[in-house]
Amino acid sequence: MKILDKLMNLVDAKFKEVLSKNKIILFDFSRNTKNLFEIKEGGKLSIDMNKATEEQKKLFKEQIIDAEFDDAGNFLTSRANNKTRQIKNNLPTESDEEILNFYKDKLSYDMWKALEIAITIRNSFNKGEDITDLKRDIIHKYPVFGNNLSNLTTQGYFDLDRHFKQLYESMLEDEGFDIVNYRKKVEKIVESLPYIVFITRYKTYDELSGEVKFKLTALKKYGTGILLLHGLGTENVSTALAITDEYKDDESIRIEKEMNLKRTIITVTFRF
Repeated sequence: MKILDKLMNLVDAKFKEVLSKNKIILFDFSRNTKNLFEIKEGGKLSIDMNKATEEQKKLFKEQIIDAEFDDAGNFLTSRANNKTRQIKNNLPTESDEEILNFYKDKLSYDMWKALEIAITIRNSFNKGEDITDLKRDIIHKYPVFGNNLSNLTTQGYFDLDRHFKQLYESMLEDEGFDIVNYRKKVEKIVESLPYIVFITRYKTYDELSGEVKFKLTALKKYGTGILLLHGLGTENVSTALAITDEYKDDESIRIEKEMNLKRTIITVTFRF
């Protein structure tokens, strides 16, 4: 049975006559009608499922495209249907909830909500699923930091044995600790992701030095003008300082060092 024939089962006799006398060329499921169905200019059939009765929604679901509706009763297209199912299948696990609980009072509300979405994206990515639509959504909702935060989450930087918790623990030891400063530090790192090198013991000195050199060359070429080195722990602080010394005679680079009194946290800014 054709979709137009199926639609006939959902409408009253008056609209059946309207449908039968018009050539329908396109369906539109936007909320811009006064009635459940309206014929728009050019033969477009506009359908607003918010104006449907429960019985009509049931028939529409069963007889046309096996549609789904969100919690507010809004109609979901097949593409949205697939994305909704993907999200439901990749919601934060029990261990993910531990991460969210840890950061709940430490990040801004928007960044915390973005982290929740990013964890769902990571779970989907780890299953080998296409995350294009999910990434597009987080970028659209949080254009300043959404993509970077998602990438950092997938790489494990927000895990409870990794960078951002370690940063919190290191800052917490400093006299006069303020959670606002931690929040700002995380935001700066996340927003600067394309222009940052994480100094870590998991890479050799030569690897880190080479990464800094490569990024400096690329960023100079594209006129970005800034590169950050960020390290936690005394060993990584020493490594960051050693790499920084490689450029002490380079007059094209202005170097700024930000380090806590215990020398366990360092951010080096290269401006050029």
